[in-house]
Amino acid sequence: MEKLTRVKRQSLRTQVYTQLKEKILNEQWEVGEKLPSEAELCESFGVSRVTVRAALQQLEILGLVETRHGEGTYVCEYSALKTLNTLHPLPPINRHKDLISVLEYRQIVEKGTIKLALRNMTDEDIEQLEHTYQLMLQTVNNPKRHAEADHLFHFLLAKISQNSLLCTVSSTIATILANSMVDIVKLLGSDLGLKYHRKLIDAIKERDSLKCETLMEEHIQMTIDAVIKVRTKDQ
Repeated sequence: MEKLTRVKRQSLRTQVYTQLKEKILNEQWEVGEKLPSEAELCESFGVSRVTVRAALQQLEILGLVETRHGEGTYVCEYSALKTLNTLHPLPPINRHKDLISVLEYRQIVEKGTIKLALRNMTDEDIEQLEHTYQLMLQTVNNPKRHAEADHLFHFLLAKISQNSLLCTVSSTIATILANSMVDIVKLLGSDLGLKYHRKLIDAIKERDSLKCETLMEEHIQMTIDAVIKVRTKDQ
């Protein structure tokens, strides 16, 4: 009989997201009810604001909550989640072996995502992306939190695209994408990612769709090339 492996600890974001989702599904918070503030959730869970925001963002993409500017986050009607919960869990992937596959997937999907997002982009959306970039800058010495902020940036683009299928798929494979970003930061550092995220935000502000698509594709290709180079050295 094969040996069972020890269960790994879930990321803080996943734990916060799971607890909040269960409270909503169990109707401990009813439709229309306001959730505790980010500060209150940070204190209750004992986690950072980046972690809470990432969890709330995932809930919002699933259609469980909505954020009202200047008011807070509220529970809303949901339908996509019921369908999502019927899906079988995705098979586990080898985080190191399949990292290139995840990056190739992102290169194909995120080029189209940013194109759609730019069509619907508001000034408030740009402010959120800029704020998330500042979180990335503030967490350069903490690979896990830096990766969470990076992941949140791309989640925001999926949300802004207003394409429900993109949002649902992004949420379904959120753990895979988040883990890959942690691995990339640990392997390559944060400089390359910060450089391209800055360029992306500037191109978004210029409303230059072609430039945004080119930068997104180039950003992920440079990451793929860097990962291959580092691994080749280590062999």
